[in-house]
Amino acid sequence: YFFPIFGEGNTPAAIIGASVLLWAVHFLVLRGIKEAAFINQVTTVAKVVPLLLFALICLFAFKLDIFTADIWAVGTPELGSVM
Repeated sequence: YFFPIFGEGNTPAAIIGASVLLWAVHFLVLRGIKEAAFINQVTTVAKVVPLLLFALICLFAFKLDIFTADIWAVGTPELGSVM
């Protein structure tokens, strides 16, 4: 999305880019555990923050009245009840 040259991930540019990134992480690990641990922490935060943000947005955007509207199918008896 941000880099159209990578397409859907199956273009030569995407394969080369992923390979370069993979080798860079590999050499970082070879260089030392402290640098690799720092990169690991950064990527973990980059993964956890969007999940927490999504959960927070869902918490405030959830509307219980819409969720529970006609859950027992009182308005449409031909569909039956939840049980």
